[in-house]
Amino acid sequence: AWFERVSRLSWGFIGMAGAVGLVVLALSAMRELFIPLILAAFFAVVFAPGVDWLERRRVPRSLGSILLILVISAVVWGAVAIVIVGVFDQVDELTERFDEAQTEIESIVEQSDFNELVTRIRENAGDGGAVLRDGLGSTVGTFLDSASGFASGLVLGMVLLYYLLKDGASLVRGFVANRSPTDSAQVQRIVDQAGASIRGYFKGKTVLAAVQGVFVAVVLAIMGVPLPGSIGVVNFIGAYIPFLGAFIGGAFAMLMALSEGGLGLAIATLAVVVFMNVVLENVLEPKLLGSSLDMHPIVVLLSTVAGGVLAGLVGLVLGAPLTSIGINLYNELRYSGFFADEPTPTPPDDA
Repeated sequence: AWFERVSRLSWGFIGMAGAVGLVVLALSAMRELFIPLILAAFFAVVFAPGVDWLERRRVPRSLGSILLILVISAVVWGAVAIVIVGVFDQVDELTERFDEAQTEIESIVEQSDFNELVTRIRENAGDGGAVLRDGLGSTVGTFLDSASGFASGLVLGMVLLYYLLKDGASLVRGFVANRSPTDSAQVQRIVDQAGASIRGYFKGKTVLAAVQGVFVAVVLAIMGVPLPGSIGVVNFIGAYIPFLGAFIGGAFAMLMALSEGGLGLAIATLAVVVFMNVVLENVLEPKLLGSSLDMHPIVVLLSTVAGGVLAGLVGLVLGAPLTSIGINLYNELRYSGFFADEPTPTPPDDA
């Protein structure tokens, strides 16, 4: 009997693994379509209440969707402009400070045991430069392909976001209405739970991003770093991208600190940014998002890391809410008897 049970479970596992592998391969082959679609769907869920609010004030959904997309675009490109303008405003100071920092580092190296290692690196720099020049053509080609793919994906994502903001609610209502009364109630619960998970996740991220941006701006202003408000805005937006956003915000803060106070102020700024991200992103964030998603902080942290391993940047951003949606879906299927011979009554909403 035990051998039969183990065999059945083994073959079931092999079948499930094969099915999941085929789905992953299909999604990977269609990633140019799938990634913009999934991101547009998530943003549509988050910002749909804004379109509803405009519609209640007699703004057509089509116009309200366009206005909301313009606001989102203005915020994102405004952050990019802040970074570019800030760097160009400090370019002269940065050049001077980079020279000073190089001199300081070389002085430290010459007084340590790393001097011989640096000498060898400089001797091999010529050979490395030849290799770099040989691969420059392919590197430029890869960059242009990536830029073209990003631009096309961005345009497709904007178009999909417009239609989902405009017609998403009616599409869901039509899908639910075509089911039997029992199935309609269950599908509606699944949709509502998915929307609550996504909005709860982004609500928690917004609170953390605001705390992070204000903390960085205030501390760096006290330290005398230039453009603390701009650094706070960059860190606020970067907080929505786990790990990578902290790197971008920290690099921008260090550049501004280097332009004003040299290597010492840049290192102090790095210490502030690292402390902030260790405390907020790795300690407070899993707890706050776990409360918003009704998941344990360990599950939030592991799902975020696993999402990044499996799907890169998109997985980092969407790993936790997708895990919450999957848990809610599993509970609904379990309570409806999908995994058992006899159906189990569905618990009330507050259960």
